[in-house]
Amino acid sequence: MTTTLQDLIDDSIFISTEYQARLAEISGGAEWTVDFSAPSFTLQSDDSVTLTPYLLGTESENRGSWIWSWQELGHFPDRVVSAAVQTRTGGAQHGISELTTDELPLDEGLARKLTLAAKTLTGAYAHYPVTAGAGVRAWILLEGSQLELDAPTVNRMGQVMAQALQTGTAVNHLRAVDSYAKLRGAHIEWDTEATAVITATDGALRLWFDNGKISGIEAAEPTVGADELARLAVAAQDHREQLTAERDEVERLAAAEAADQAAAREAQAQAAAEEAAREDEARAEAARAAEAEELAAEEARLQALAEARAAEEAKAEEVEGTVSTDRVYPNADQPFDQEPTEDAQPGRVTTSTIADEDIVTETEDEGDELLTSEGESVQTEQTAGSLAAGYLEADQDQATEQAGGDIRLAGTAPDLEAERAEAATKPQPKEEKKGFFSRFFGL
Repeated sequence: MTTTLQDLIDDSIFISTEYQARLAEISGGAEWTVDFSAPSFTLQSDDSVTLTPYLLGTESENRGSWIWSWQELGHFPDRVVSAAVQTRTGGAQHGISELTTDELPLDEGLARKLTLAAKTLTGAYAHYPVTAGAGVRAWILLEGSQLELDAPTVNRMGQVMAQALQTGTAVNHLRAVDSYAKLRGAHIEWDTEATAVITATDGALRLWFDNGKISGIEAAEPTVGADELARLAVAAQDHREQLTAERDEVERLAAAEAADQAAAREAQAQAAAEEAAREDEARAEAARAAEAEELAAEEARLQALAEARAAEEAKAEEVEGTVSTDRVYPNADQPFDQEPTEDAQPGRVTTSTIADEDIVTETEDEGDELLTSEGESVQTEQTAGSLAAGYLEADQDQATEQAGGDIRLAGTAPDLEAERAEAATKPQPKEEKKGFFSRFFGL
């Protein structure tokens, strides 16, 4: 038969109500402190009461979810989470997803329902919702000798059932009554599905049911004696001790699982750290590459700027109207070793006179030199000057005749284009063989 979450709630609803009443009696509304490292739950009443807490999980209004404490083991002592792990194990056996899913969307009354189901599977029937702040409440189960109940009485059991039914939590009342009687060590006898008799040490009660709901309670005659009631009390105690032993075994399993989870988290953290280191190295490498690229671009920019500046400086050094050798000989590596071209144009020729005093003449007969008197010597110098002047005129006439035109004086800037145009209109002189000096300068 399939067991549901509601079935587990129905199984514990009545005995849970009785234990909660007992907890209220010993606490008296006193302040409390909880220490999960001990672990201990202490009520600051007149007679200080210390109980053992088991953390089931937390509900967060801000997060809007319930989280079981076994979601990540190792954050709390193994004993503190053992009840939650035991609940998960029982939930897995019955196939109840609410007890095996680490986080659930928060719903009205969900935390209380999960706690009631956990009570059935663990045998710890008292609970306390602990406010943790920031809209978070932790639900814990409590155990301790101070919570032990007295022997069951029909009077007490009737009050508990009536009180529990007011909450509307129980759905299957037949199941709830049957479970309560067995857990309290009382005897229950079913006449039909419509009626049952519960026998305790102080008497018996008859319960009437209508469509699975308790419709009435009345006094009845006991159906068993004290010996049977003692046996049933022992059976109830054995059931609780069995659940406690299972919880101790689960605690050892929780410790092993916590170690595995801790190792997994450590490996995950190490992998994340290594991945972060690789990402940091990749970012650093990208930054270095970007820096190198930026540096190369800056060097290229500076190189281009230097080349442009050099070109501007070279252009600024060129003087309009001058011709350099790289223009005269564009195709020659060593222009001075080449023969002049056929279309070479005449260059500019400048002349200067030689002072009379720098000219020295000799006669055919050195012995006839006139050195005897001042007058004769002057006549000789005049004669020499006349001769020099004659040579100069002859040279100038010959140069003029060879150049085919007027000779400009030194220091006057030539107009090459005008000279070429003028030379083109004049008759060409008879070509003569030119000497090295003329060919060298392109004359």
